[in-house]
Amino acid sequence: MKTPIIAKSAGLAAGLLLLAACATTTQVLNEWRNADGAGTRFGHFVVVALCKQDQTRRMFEDEFAWQISNQGQMVTRSYNLVLGLNENTASQIPTIARAVGADGVLVIRLLKRKQDARIAAGNLPPVPINLPEFLQYAWQDNYDPPGVPTNAVMIVESSLFNAKSGKLFWTLAMEVNNQLGLKWEINLLAKRVLGKLKDALRTK
Repeated sequence: MKTPIIAKSAGLAAGLLLLAACATTTQVLNEWRNADGAGTRFGHFVVVALCKQDQTRRMFEDEFAWQISNQGQMVTRSYNLVLGLNENTASQIPTIARAVGADGVLVIRLLKRKQDARIAAGNLPPVPINLPEFLQYAWQDNYDPPGVPTNAVMIVESSLFNAKSGKLFWTLAMEVNNQLGLKWEINLLAKRVLGKLKDALRTK
């Protein structure tokens, strides 16, 4: 009996995912959470990818938004709120996020390979920053080449802010080796980042 084409396709897809998971390398460099935010729950996220290249921005925001929505939470992509992201329009995001009823803003950005993430190891507090200040700093200091080549090692920083207070709730820096192409790596990266975030949101 011939194997159905659908079954073959499903098996191939599963095999590719397994291969991707084995081939990619991701290392946590730093993680910090605000002890004052214990027990905080976020029901509506705005996802912001600080990228000068619109295609890269949409790839990050689409993947993170899709995975967040699969967890049962509301999510809004920042490119639906601010079409052209630049140093000036990025400052509008906090106000717009509150206007659409979001309680959390998840900011993702790329850092240069040898650049230190602006967060502290362990549970030591980072330099005090709020969302507007962070967006200005991060936009000026982000790493956004026209294309991320395969085998490039990049650092991805993910930071969650309370949309109402603007205070930093949680931040994570991960080193990623882009072995499979940016689209695959973003998919796997989002799984790891959101898994860490889910742990951070659990009530102790």
